Amino acid sequence: MKSLCALVVLAACGTPPPAWGPDAGACVAYASDPGFDLTTPTMSFKTNVMPVLTASCSSASCHGVTSGSQGGLFLGAQLKKGADFAMVYTSLVGPMAGELGSMPYVTAGDPAKSFVMHKLDGDQCMYTQACTNHTCNDTMPRDGQLPVETRDIVRRWIAQGALNN
Repeated sequence: MKSLCALVVLAACGTPPPAWGPDAGACVAYASDPGFDLTTPTMSFKTNVMPVLTASCSSASCHGVTSGSQGGLFLGAQLKKGADFAMVYTSLVGPMAGELGSMPYVTAGDPAKSFVMHKLDGDQCMYTQACTNHTCNDTMPRDGQLPVETRDIVRRWIAQGALNN
């Protein structure tokens, strides 16, 4: 009982719980299943990745407007004629993540060093201390994590060089 009271007092003071507390080990890095092949099938930005971004990330309240998008990241608008693919690609590949300035949104060839993958996989908590205000915010999309098969589309595209194709 004394331990629980100590945790409550620490939490109320803004002090993180000790390593033995209830959240110890709660943040685990995502790992693909053994034998998962990042090289096949070949992924295309326009054909495979943009539909995922358009369906899951590009509402006006998220990343669908060119100014004021969440985290400063533009991922396309749900427009009749489609998003500006070049603008989305430029926003996504290369620039440093707004919440974690030490890691790009997408690092071509390396999903593990791509902040977007950490947000999609829900393991952005691995970087909490380095993130702005010591929070990397929510897993994306906010209304529920995408199925692993959908996240693997983005993961493969990044691993295959994050080409603008």
